[in-house]
Amino acid sequence: MQIFRLFFSIFLIFSFISCEKEVINNQNNKELEARLTDDIKRQALTVEEAIDIEPGYWITVKGYIVAAAESSIKNADFRKPFAGKTAILLSDEPADGTDEQVFSNLMPISLSDAGKGISSSFNLQDHAELWNSFVYIHGIRKQYLSAPGIKEVTNIWIDSNHNPNNDEDTPGPNTDNPNEDDNPPIDDNGDNYDNVLTVAQAINAPIDKVIRVNGYIVATTSKSMNNVKFENIHENFTAIVLADAPDTKEKEKLFPVGVEKSLREELIATYGAEIKNLRVTVIGNKDTYLGQPGIKKTLAIKVTP
Repeated sequence: MQIFRLFFSIFLIFSFISCEKEVINNQNNKELEARLTDDIKRQALTVEEAIDIEPGYWITVKGYIVAAAESSIKNADFRKPFAGKTAILLSDEPADGTDEQVFSNLMPISLSDAGKGISSSFNLQDHAELWNSFVYIHGIRKQYLSAPGIKEVTNIWIDSNHNPNNDEDTPGPNTDNPNEDDNPPIDDNGDNYDNVLTVAQAINAPIDKVIRVNGYIVATTSKSMNNVKFENIHENFTAIVLADAPDTKEKEKLFPVGVEKSLREELIATYGAEIKNLRVTVIGNKDTYLGQPGIKKTLAIKVTP
């Protein structure tokens, strides 16, 4: 089964306002999200959280570039001179440049299969100045260098305004779209969202709990469940609407899922009108969204058979 972000059978780009380095991704040679936004920041996972996401999901992970690697994490270079252009290592904590430092979590990031221009712009062998830069990276969670990693990277954003003393802080209100509610905190209640729910089960699931829900994209909407579109659903939307059956239209059986801008553009670029009745699995925090049970903050999404 091939996967879609964030996540599809044709691999996409998944997935958040600062002054960042612009990166070109490889989706039809378009820059789908050249700047780092608050949406990207809100939806990004720490390295520790990303390690717990199962392989196959498109995600955005945040952390410090602490090392360069080539064929193994064991021979990675954590200080100059850096050797290796095919991978970098990401950590939740910056490197201190000493041999004594022990990292609690490391995630290898593949550059060899990344989008156009990413490998040449972000490898530490050629760009040692990027060491300890705080970045947001979008790609697919896969096993890489014998560890949980990220491959097929489509975007890397450098957060030049990141404050290392506030690594636990999250962005404030959604200034990109003040009409939308703020995203709630993620709380998986310790169960790591292992069970896949139907839409009917998700509707009845507890609020403020991370869930995994599988269903068909039957419609889209823009800020309200009163203007749900069942035709031409690929045009101008901010949320996808899931149901257990492709022909469902009853409002009480629909489950709205918020989709951030870059992912919406990827969906349209890859599937166009064919996103209708596409079957997907979504991970996110169950909440009241657009006036009814739904997911406001999508952690990951993939197309399923």
